[in-house]
Amino acid sequence: MTALRKILVEEEVVAAPVARAPKLYVVTNAAPVETAAPEAASSAFKNILLFFAAPFLGLAYIIALPVVGLAVVAVLLARLAAARFPVIRHAALVLRNIALTVAAPLVGLLYVAFFPFIGLAALAWLGTRAVTGNARAA
Repeated sequence: MTALRKILVEEEVVAAPVARAPKLYVVTNAAPVETAAPEAASSAFKNILLFFAAPFLGLAYIIALPVVGLAVVAVLLARLAAARFPVIRHAALVLRNIALTVAAPLVGLLYVAFFPFIGLAALAWLGTRAVTGNARAA
């Protein structure tokens, strides 16, 4: 045990004899590090921009909703009509298998190309959570 760390052990006192692990607390001699607060001005500016953009975003959703709804209905009706004819069903199945066969090497290449970066980003994210103390207890 180093001089910079002391481990305090606190055991819970219980009425019934239940075997529990002691709670461990790590106490350091270093002064707590003060974290810098996020910039209040940039946060306020972002909130103001979002406040003014919200009506336009809502309007875009309202305008797009009928178009998206009609497109969904059209696709469902086309599938329903195509399902009645076995020739169309079989042709769609063959085209789907051909598309998946062509796409499989490309998807594999994307996995090989991007997974190292995804893994490094996940490690960096977990490392910063561990350093800043934002890790949740499991």
